[in-house]
Amino acid sequence: MALNEAQQATELIARSKRILVATRQPETTDALAAAVAVSLFLNKQHKTVDAVIPGFDPKRAPSFLKTESLKSTLGAVRSFEISVDVSQNPLDQLHYDVKDGRLLIDIVPQNGEWSPKDVSFRHGTDRYDLILALDCPDVHALGDLFKDHADFLYRTPIINIDRDSGNEHWGQINLVDLTAVSTTEILYRLFLDWNRNLIDEDIATALLAGMIAKTQSFRTSNVTPQTLQTASELVAMGAKREDIVHGLWRTRTVPTLRLWGRALARLEQDRDSGLVWSALTRQDFMEAGADDRALDGIVRELVSYSPDAKVVVLANESLDIQKAGIRISIHAQPPYSAQELGRVFGVTGSRDIIEFDLPPTTSLVEGMAMVIDRLRQTIKAIKK
Repeated sequence: MALNEAQQATELIARSKRILVATRQPETTDALAAAVAVSLFLNKQHKTVDAVIPGFDPKRAPSFLKTESLKSTLGAVRSFEISVDVSQNPLDQLHYDVKDGRLLIDIVPQNGEWSPKDVSFRHGTDRYDLILALDCPDVHALGDLFKDHADFLYRTPIINIDRDSGNEHWGQINLVDLTAVSTTEILYRLFLDWNRNLIDEDIATALLAGMIAKTQSFRTSNVTPQTLQTASELVAMGAKREDIVHGLWRTRTVPTLRLWGRALARLEQDRDSGLVWSALTRQDFMEAGADDRALDGIVRELVSYSPDAKVVVLANESLDIQKAGIRISIHAQPPYSAQELGRVFGVTGSRDIIEFDLPPTTSLVEGMAMVIDRLRQTIKAIKK
């Protein structure tokens, strides 16, 4: 009997020796929680796992998530092999040293000497034999991981786990479930079929956190009875619901709330195009006493105040006085794709979000006006 995709995934994971867990960049709470849950679960299976989120800052992670094992950089994806033919002249001594940024390898044969023809070079084997991609509708959502290691991604088997209707099914195995509210809900079902006894308090908390964050504490329209049943089961398994709610929404600092207030005060909307936008100056950050970490969550607040918004744009001046510039973030919801909208600006990203910088000579007002005008025209063309 043929295996279904979930069974194929568990079989492939079981056979793998070293697994790379990757999520979208920048990560969502759902993606972060999914990475934590998978890492903890596979560690209990005695699997060697590296969870990498490019640019990940532990300070931004909710305290209730066990993020200690997450990495912000990937490092080397494969070795470099130096081969010496010792079949005719065995090795006697080997020494190495690093000097002036160079690796020096000193090898001494038992007799005579080796010639250049006895030495060869080649790439060694990959460090990872499987990739678990979480909450990534397409390969571009991996951000720097895709930009820097595209060849590695194309030659390594990928299990693609997501609930996005726009997912391109780009993995060799695709666990894409449109009925789930979050990636962590899909993982829960996978873990149940695999070995439910391995789901402890930390794993249950991570799984529930992704669901709560994605549904705004079960207030979105896609919440189903199955979702609520899953949440109930996770709480019964030890998920710390109160810690999650407190960590996600009740620990905002006063400077963060001040900055959010300034963004909401400048909120503008074009109902015909479904556009919502706001802007923040460098002065706003200074007067609010906030840094760029306070930007996390602003878009979610903008959407909650404008539920009909399909495209949300946030612009902010660089906080570095020595470096002028405007940062633009465009977030899209179906039927629009941020990646498609970004083509007019010559940038790429994921279906959900694109980010880019305007030229240093552009003012905040001029830059926002230009971006909104182009988006209006692009959305109008898409509607035709």
